[in-house]
Amino acid sequence: MKMLCKVFVVFLAIISVATAEPFKEITIAIPVSSLNQAEQWYTNFLGADTEMIKPTPDIIEFKAARGVWLQLYETNNQQSSGAIIRFLVKDMKVAQAARARVGINTGEAIEIPNVVTYSEFTDPFGNAIGFYDLP
Repeated sequence: MKMLCKVFVVFLAIISVATAEPFKEITIAIPVSSLNQAEQWYTNFLGADTEMIKPTPDIIEFKAARGVWLQLYETNNQQSSGAIIRFLVKDMKVAQAARARVGINTGEAIEIPNVVTYSEFTDPFGNAIGFYDLP
């Protein structure tokens, strides 16, 4: 019986190592042409109660989700990366209405029945953003 218990403990240890996430947190750097404008827009977009830090005078970070930070930095030479930051929302209509109340247009919601509903839009600096809602 002791041998069976030891085998089981070793098996659990192997599984926990094999399924461990390789990273604990990610930070997505987002270029903006005006840090002051970006702070206001992202505060409206994410919500006034979203955790925000300013680690240096030229960087603002918002905690967008558990383990996910959006790091805004100012640049005069902003170029499109082609990347899109997509946010999973519980209810597309509710998420879009909340942003519309603070003057943010989140685009048209497009539904692929039984698969996904999504929308795509940009921040004022041309960075691509999207919402998606799963059935």
